[in-house]
Amino acid sequence: MGNEIIITATISSTLILVGLALGFILLKIQGE
Repeated sequence: MGNEIIITATISSTLILVGLALGFILLKIQGE
């Protein structure tokens, strides 16, 4: 049951990183 917590945390952190990356890319595209 402990693995579920680790998997959930990994997925959520990955989604956050992907969101930040996409936001950064969009800002760079709009800036140019």
